[in-house]
Amino acid sequence: MDFSEVLSYVLAVVCIFAGALIMWGNEDYIVPASGRSLSIPCSFLFWVLAVIFYAMAVVIEDEDNII
Repeated sequence: MDFSEVLSYVLAVVCIFAGALIMWGNEDYIVPASGRSLSIPCSFLFWVLAVIFYAMAVVIEDEDNII
């Protein structure tokens, strides 16, 4: 397990927690011009980033097992 694989797993976990914190946190992120909350779009963005980082870690792991 090399550094980039561990870093990808760590970033995936951090993005999951950040998305959960934004989604179910006490703060309500309102855009003043429209009056809409940004909680759902921002948490979705972090969860998509978590999936991307997890996929990167799995690909790195698969490349290490080819040898």
